Amino acid sequence: MKKLNLERLEIYTDIAHEECTVQDVRKDFADMIYKQGQGIECLALAMKIYKSEGVTDYTDDEVALIRKFAERGTPMFIDAVQTSLQASTQTDTQTSLQASINQQEQEH
Repeated sequence: MKKLNLERLEIYTDIAHEECTVQDVRKDFADMIYKQGQGIECLALAMKIYKSEGVTDYTDDEVALIRKFAERGTPMFIDAVQTSLQASTQTDTQTSLQASINQQEQEH
């Protein structure tokens, strides 16, 4: 499970990552999946993205589709989605580590 906020996606506007803009990419990205995808999974994901508000949880299967379709976008968009998903992984890891520490402290 990953978290992604496509309503406020940070997109770097230069290769050095010195400048960025925050964009709502929900409609455009959902349209891409809706128009180019195949199957009920793509329809469900397109609707989920379109209707999402703020940070949204996505299953591993949905993340795989998000990565697949993001790769059809501009390099800036690909980079933004990958960066956001990596940040979600780091946050999940930190949360898991903190939970383990808290549990160990309670046991002692």
